Amino acid sequence: MRSPAFAYAVGALVITIVLFVATIPAIPGWLQPTPEGVRVADKPKPQPKNDEYVEPRTIAHEFGGNCAAAVRNSNAYGVLTRAIGEFEDTGDLVSFAVRDLTNGNELNYDSLRIQYPASSIKAPYTACVYQKLIEPGETTVEAVYPLAQDTIVESSDEAYHELRGIYGSEVFLSWLQDAHVGHDGYESYEEMMRWNYPHMNANQLLGMWVHMYDYLQSDTAPARQLADLLSQRTTSAMRVALGPEVRTWGKMGWFEFFGDYGSEPATVEGGVVFAEEGPYAVAVMTTAPAQFGELEPIFTAIARAHYEML
Repeated sequence: MRSPAFAYAVGALVITIVLFVATIPAIPGWLQPTPEGVRVADKPKPQPKNDEYVEPRTIAHEFGGNCAAAVRNSNAYGVLTRAIGEFEDTGDLVSFAVRDLTNGNELNYDSLRIQYPASSIKAPYTACVYQKLIEPGETTVEAVYPLAQDTIVESSDEAYHELRGIYGSEVFLSWLQDAHVGHDGYESYEEMMRWNYPHMNANQLLGMWVHMYDYLQSDTAPARQLADLLSQRTTSAMRVALGPEVRTWGKMGWFEFFGDYGSEPATVEGGVVFAEEGPYAVAVMTTAPAQFGELEPIFTAIARAHYEML
């Protein structure tokens, strides 16, 4: 027969355990165990640090992409329409395309409009040389790197033209097909490849950067080298707009007047943004004549809209 002292000790132990369990913080609902394991699908959606309401304004076009409705129903709509509208008030045109690189969601604006890309095309061409020629051993990093550095970091026309002269257009044509980027604005890829700076739209430039992201994430030595160059570019409206704390890859292009070989006024930038809430690819194309600062509010507004794409 157990003594009353034993019964008292057992009772005290039970009370202690109950009190201890009561002090353990509740497990968030999105981490509750399920038959399949830990549930993460209901994890709270990241929220922008600044979500103040901004009065929307009229702009020239509607937003497209599967996230257009979500943006229209959020505070991002006012921020984005204000940035676009103020840009369009200058008389220049703007188009953009954005894709979240985790879930594939997209947002775009007048993204089928064809225009001159200026030097923004230098990054995709350089990437194709790395991916299609250096990786399989058809050329070497030592042969390409000096030209690639000048082409990407300093946006040297001479270095880019030398790259094109050495490695040609066929490799770029093949790379574009691998990326499922069409020849919009031209009857064929062959016609498109006649130009060192072929006209294109924001969807095409975005598609090139999505393909580049896949390659750069492969983490080979050449891919790491190219990614480093893309982060060192001298001129970038995207980087200025988002701040040095946000890692980006990109390449800007600009031209001030109508010139030879189809050149036209343009300020363009495509790239990848490694945002706190997740990475996204973006292409912004405008007809502004080398107006870097005018693109900064567009990139800031797109960064806010990206939260509605998650």
